[in-house]
Amino acid sequence: MAEIEVNGARTCYVEQGSGDPVVLVHGLGGTGRDIFKRLLTPLSEQYRVVAYDLRGSGQSSVTPGPYTVELLADDLDAFLKALGLDTVTLVGHSLGGGIILHYAATRPDRVRAVVGIGAITGLSEQGKEGMEARAQAVERQGMAAVAETVATNGLAPSFRQSNPDEFQEFVSLITANDTAGYAAQCRALVAMDVTSQLPEVGCPVLLVCGEKDQASTPAANIVNAALIAAVRLVELADTAHIIPWEQPDAVLAALTTFLRTAG
Repeated sequence: MAEIEVNGARTCYVEQGSGDPVVLVHGLGGTGRDIFKRLLTPLSEQYRVVAYDLRGSGQSSVTPGPYTVELLADDLDAFLKALGLDTVTLVGHSLGGGIILHYAATRPDRVRAVVGIGAITGLSEQGKEGMEARAQAVERQGMAAVAETVATNGLAPSFRQSNPDEFQEFVSLITANDTAGYAAQCRALVAMDVTSQLPEVGCPVLLVCGEKDQASTPAANIVNAALIAAVRLVELADTAHIIPWEQPDAVLAALTTFLRTAG
């Protein structure tokens, strides 16, 4: 992986292909290279594709908290400028979806289009309590205390049954997280409220949700879509929250169709 120092943190990333830039932003517990592992090469046949590790994740710096969506969007902005990327398409999963929607709302001149995959724009009170409890659990007991539960909740039962090796690989990905970085990202989700900013997003937006997603439900995506001027919504059957892991071919098809028509 390449690395660059931006906004006071080391940011590690992979880059493939040439053409219009498409930047991939992962969510809680992931890394750019792992969550989008089956999208990187196909997308790079048409685009310059960049996937980076968020502050607190993967090989990027784990800096002291608190983290906020504003800080993570500032990281993204500094990263894009450091790479000389002016106007970009942003693709974000989960927390990454919230980051890029916030970015598009606050820096409209920098974004050509947005694709939110299981995008989280805010949590319910119950969701906030659960995410704070998860942060405290990993701080007390380590990542192994939550990894299998996170993977079980994030992947549909049919996927887990038919792809046991992929399930265990995802458990290992979660287990490998730094506890401080993971807890700080959990609390960024607790504090995040991007929903109120969605009317300010003026670029074309694609929202992809899973039928069985408990973190970014179809109902929540319908509400979010109604707040965005130029939006398309795609729901994938029998799919939970880790959509790029479960349904990479369907995501790729929806993404490439959207990008062609969005210009």
